[in-house]
Amino acid sequence: MGMVEKVTLGAPADSVLIVVDVQNDFCHDDGVFGKAGVDLRGMQASVDNLLPFIEAARVARVPVIFVKTHHDAWNNSPAFTDRYMRKAARAEICATGTWGADYYRVRLTAGDCEVVKHRYSAFVGTTLEVVLRSLARPTLLFTGVTTNVCVESSLRDACMRDYRAVLVADCAGAVTKEEHDGAVHNVRTYFGSVTDSGSLMAAWSQQHPR
Repeated sequence: MGMVEKVTLGAPADSVLIVVDVQNDFCHDDGVFGKAGVDLRGMQASVDNLLPFIEAARVARVPVIFVKTHHDAWNNSPAFTDRYMRKAARAEICATGTWGADYYRVRLTAGDCEVVKHRYSAFVGTTLEVVLRSLARPTLLFTGVTTNVCVESSLRDACMRDYRAVLVADCAGAVTKEEHDGAVHNVRTYFGSVTDSGSLMAAWSQQHPR
């Protein structure tokens, strides 16, 4: 993974930034994951890195799409609710209309787009595909939580749709380092490219100085 690859794949005119599931129930100490005893430090640290990266993307005119998950009786299925983490939490995660489903620290602006999903992948049953077709940009920069579940699921689906799928690794977080590192390995080896926010921001600042 060289610097040339990072800069080429992150060219502002070709790229879209996708922020996945940065929501209270996943990231906040008082959310469902926090109350279930999940170690949130990795995910919270990734948001620390993500905040300036989002601002840099806006300055570089990289469109930002925020993806959030909502769950309720209208979109849950027995197969989807019969999962270990759902049972371990003993509560609905990101229930529609609740504080837990609200964004954690990140804020949308008028120039951003929001996509609501109900499954791991941001492509399943959402408006994401039509939004991306309209933008007509070949490179998707994936960030958010968790690296090995919703972020990786969305990135894999992007790869299957012939997008250049890029994981911005320091802006993604998982419950454990092992899960995060496993997802990074999968992406780098099979599904796309891996980079970091610092490399992209340095490249963007040369093209779009403040």
